[in-house]
Amino acid sequence: MRYHPGVNNHTRTIIETLAPLTLILTLGGTGCEDQRNAFQAPPPPKVTAMHPEMRRFEPYRDIVATVEPLETVEIRARISGFLESRDFQPGDIVEAGATLFRLEPDEYDANLAIANADLRSAEANLQLTEQIQAKYQAAFDQGAATEIEILESEANVELAAAKVEQAKAKVTRSQLDVTYTTILAPIEGQIGEDLVSVGNLVGRGEPTLLAKITSVDPMNVYFSVPENGFLEFRRRMNEAGMKQDVRGDYQFKAVLPDGQVYDQPGTVDFAAPEINRNTGTVTIRGVIPNPDGLLRSGLFVRARLGEPTRMSLALPQSAVLIDMAGSYVYVIDKDNIVSRQGVSVGVAIDGLQEIDAGIDETSMVIVDGILRARPGSAVSPDTVDLDEAMRLIDPSAPAAESTATNEDA
Repeated sequence: MRYHPGVNNHTRTIIETLAPLTLILTLGGTGCEDQRNAFQAPPPPKVTAMHPEMRRFEPYRDIVATVEPLETVEIRARISGFLESRDFQPGDIVEAGATLFRLEPDEYDANLAIANADLRSAEANLQLTEQIQAKYQAAFDQGAATEIEILESEANVELAAAKVEQAKAKVTRSQLDVTYTTILAPIEGQIGEDLVSVGNLVGRGEPTLLAKITSVDPMNVYFSVPENGFLEFRRRMNEAGMKQDVRGDYQFKAVLPDGQVYDQPGTVDFAAPEINRNTGTVTIRGVIPNPDGLLRSGLFVRARLGEPTRMSLALPQSAVLIDMAGSYVYVIDKDNIVSRQGVSVGVAIDGLQEIDAGIDETSMVIVDGILRARPGSAVSPDTVDLDEAMRLIDPSAPAAESTATNEDA
């Protein structure tokens, strides 16, 4: 036993008693620590996986478009005169043949009366010359008139007849002028504001523009399709057996600026026969009903042009990743080992992605927990079907029985 200076006998006794116990506890503690540091591999991460399923895709292409009226007519004064009345309110829907403006008719009524009087005078003169010609003919038959007199009488009849025709033309012209004093709507549509106030002199020198009428039902929709998109669209239509030049076969929908789909379908009735060399696009025109007048000229919409329905493999869109090499998914083999698989994708909407190539219905694709998967590592998959996978990713998503897919142009 070593002697510790400054420690009394009682203290040394306590130290000597506790020393063996301290050694035992130290040795025991070291053994527990060795057991706690023994490595145990963590379990494979849990993921959700599924086999791709066939679903019906109804693809379409959204194209920026403008709404224009089928017809726009300028209302002009065809004769000169003072504007006597306006028989509409700006913005009214007017029927074809409705009275819009009236010009003072007095001058033109007087001209018509003069023309009628001239016509009666010409007809009377014709009747007289015909009677004279008949008498000359009788005298000539009796040898009492010369051939020159017969020729002169016949010429007078022709001249009188021509004056009758001229008088009739003046009557017709005067009648037209009288009708032009009442200006009617040539088409049914919505009339704009009146451009000339009542009391003004119009039509002097050139036909004065009084107002404009635009048709409201139906309306035209104009849009331009890029040449690549047009070729793809035509190719798919040919595959579906749709003829190129049959109007009315190609329907479209209009998507309004607020994102709502217009409830009236339209039909394509014209496609330009050539591609615009400056823009590389094909101009297409459609006609769409507008019974409620919701569509207005100049409105920007999106023309949703449908393509033939097709059946394709489908996955949740979130399961398809993209990097510099292209689109890919994580697949699991029979040993639950993860690998990267490149895929070729089609169109997608509402969270559903069309798969064209790269996997088939036997592939097991990770659709949830992708961040926990690493190529070459094992995972613990829970298998679901497509509807369950969509609900898992987005509880508000509808069942994926069929889907319409979208391509923005």
